[in-house]
Amino acid sequence: MALDAARGQAVLSAYDRRAGTTGGLYLLNLQSIDAPTAAAIPLATGLRPAGIDLRAEPDGARSLLAVRRHEDGSATVERYRLDGATLTHQGTVTSPLLCRANDVAFLDGERFLFTSSHGGCGWSAVIEDNVLGGRHGFVGLVENNEARVLIGGIGFANGLFPDPSHDRLIVAATREDALLVYRLSDPQAPQQRIAVPGGPDNLTMAPDGRLLVALHPSPVRLALHRYGWPGGAAAPTRVAALGPSGVEILLDEDGRRFPAATVAVSWNGRLVIGSVTAPGLLVCDEAASGATGSSAPAEPPATR
Repeated sequence: MALDAARGQAVLSAYDRRAGTTGGLYLLNLQSIDAPTAAAIPLATGLRPAGIDLRAEPDGARSLLAVRRHEDGSATVERYRLDGATLTHQGTVTSPLLCRANDVAFLDGERFLFTSSHGGCGWSAVIEDNVLGGRHGFVGLVENNEARVLIGGIGFANGLFPDPSHDRLIVAATREDALLVYRLSDPQAPQQRIAVPGGPDNLTMAPDGRLLVALHPSPVRLALHRYGWPGGAAAPTRVAALGPSGVEILLDEDGRRFPAATVAVSWNGRLVIGSVTAPGLLVCDEAASGATGSSAPAEPPATR
């Protein structure tokens, strides 16, 4: 989910992973989330998209990056221009390094970062990390349409958040239950490692400057749920905010109502949350959770 707060909208990336059917990119008018029903407008269909990022351009248009996964196991990064509700394809970035691409983030109008959950393309790479505990995920850089590894040795590199104003890059290491903080100008080794209560997924920034992170408290229950295996009817949902006062849990549920949260964005006093498998979004009242102010223990948020 990529938030465009200035326009009161968000771009969504979605497809049915269990069924293997395609989905696409959608535009959500955030003004409509308090209505009885809220519709997302299709921008591009027939895709299996993963991570996305949105950038405001000087001419007022928006540039969009989207990881696109293909049936043969490869992946590409697609470049788009968004004018109103019209999405125009601008090009495709291809590289063997993108086969396990997960998230993307603009550095400027041309360069972008991406995460790779594993160090290789085949099932052997998945087994090496997921079963044997290897840490071969990485952060890559695409410059002049060429991809290279920037940071290696990460246990399932997932969401990423570059913050040029503070010369930092935050990377979610899902299998390490940690956020890794690097100097963006010299990302040779993490400057800080922040332990979080679960495997971190996507990262977004709240208006109050805190980092919002969706967490997976149980990798086993997540895997059972993700693949629809016995015992996987639900997987826990947890959302936290990280700031100077530490980590605050904003939402913590068993997942029977809304399973396996993957992303949360803050807009106009609401948390809007996406999931691995849920057919919609969860909307929570931030005021009830303390997300916009106090770091006191969270009360159960009003949700629907």
